[in-house]
Parts: sequence; C-alpha cells; structure tokens
Amino acid sequence: MDDYSLLLQVGQNKFTFFQKTPMKFFVKSILAGIYLGVAMSLSLALGGIIATINPNLAKIAFAMFFGLTFVLIIFLNGELFTGNCLTTIFPIYNKKQSLSSLLKMWGNCLLGNAVGISIYSVLFIRSRALSTIIIPYLANLVEAKQHFTLESLLIKSILCNFIVCIATYVALKIKEDLAKTFIMLVVIMTFVVCGFDHCIANIGLFLMQAMSGGTALSGSLVFQNILFSIVGNVLGGSVMMAAPLYFVLCPTNLNMRR
Repeated sequence: MDDYSLLLQVGQNKFTFFQKTPMKFFVKSILAGIYLGVAMSLSLALGGIIATINPNLAKIAFAMFFGLTFVLIIFLNGELFTGNCLTTIFPIYNKKQSLSSLLKMWGNCLLGNAVGISIYSVLFIRSRALSTIIIPYLANLVEAKQHFTLESLLIKSILCNFIVCIATYVALKIKEDLAKTFIMLVVIMTFVVCGFDHCIANIGLFLMQAMSGGTALSGSLVFQNILFSIVGNVLGGSVMMAAPLYFVLCPTNLNMRR
C-alpha cells in the first residue's frame, strides 16, 4: 500500500471506530493519557536524580525516556490527540469526512487524554514517590513554561507536533519493531530536549505542580499555555506536516480535480 492510501485508511478507520463506538474511543484516549503519565513520571524521576549531579545531563535524561510515551501508545493502540492530528486530517483533505465530524472526534480524544493524564498525575503526586527528588525538578520545569511570550509558545507548540507527527508517520511506515522503537525514541527526544510544548504533557506537568504544594501557579498563564499549545499542536500536525505531505502523496489525478 502506498503512503497516501495508508494515511488515508488509518484516518478513515479512526473516524469509523469513533462514530460506531465513541465510548471505546474515549477510553482508549484516557489510556493514552495514562501512558503519557507513566513515561513522564520516569522522565521526572531520572531527571530529578541526575539534576543533582549535572543539570544539562538531566535534561537529556528527561528527554530520552519521554519517548516511551509514544512507544506505549503505538504498541498498545492508544489514541493520542497530537498524533491523530496527522492521520485524521487526511479524510478531511480528501473530503471523505466533514469538519464537524473531525472536531467531535478531536474533542473526544483531547478530553480523554486530559482525563487520563490527570488521573495518573494526581495518583503519582499523592503517592509521594521520590517526592524530595521530583518536586524541585518539576517546579523548575513548570516555572520555565510560564515565562514565554505567546508567540514563542505558539511556535514551540507548532514545532512540537510537527516532530510528534514525524514519529507517527515513522510508526506507520516501519514494520520492524526494534527499528520503529529506536527511531521514535530519538525523534521524540528532539522536541523534549528543545523544550517544545506538548498540550497533554503540559496539562500533566501543571497539575502535578498544583498537587505538589509548591510554588503557586497563575491560572491565567496556565490557561493561555494550554490553549496556545493546543492551537499550535493542531497547526504543527494538521497543517505544517499533513498539508504538504498530502499534496506530495496525493495521486496527480486527484490533485488536478481539486
């Protein structure tokens, strides 16, 4: 199957699954949020431990293991909003689905991811596991996320999901599990090391910080961060990545008809 047909079929299958069983789609989205939380807790633990030795190395350690999120979601068949921005936009460009159907599915997925990461974040912080190591490191991460211009935040969110969708595309194309895992880990490591903004990860980080009892958060800044990171992630996945990919992969006769 060529890449155009592959991406279109994957996107169409997601629409069909959502339209037939929206609650199952929602639960898979919740699970994807939980998987992200699992990887985030590992990254925070390792980052916090290594930060006491070398802060720069800690950033690399945090990024290196954050890619576990996407490995878990791909292999366990979860539904992640950011990755779906690539595949589910293809049936829209192809005019097989309506924009209203897309927004309903995205809303379902985004809410499910937020519920999943929130459940895990609350339980993780309440467990007090490695709290003396993780909480100071977490506070530094969250503090940095509250001191960017909205333009910078939007651009970082666009770049974040452009990279996430590269990983999504890789996962669809490569069939050998070991190669797929390695490339996804390296690709995802790129956006984390650079400090780009992933809307679901940010929800988890802000909630963990709020639950930890550390430095108080500004509600307006948190809202702005989440809103702009969602918009940026959509633009990065569905426009910056998907639009040129669709144009290049779409058969010539279809392009001419449009």
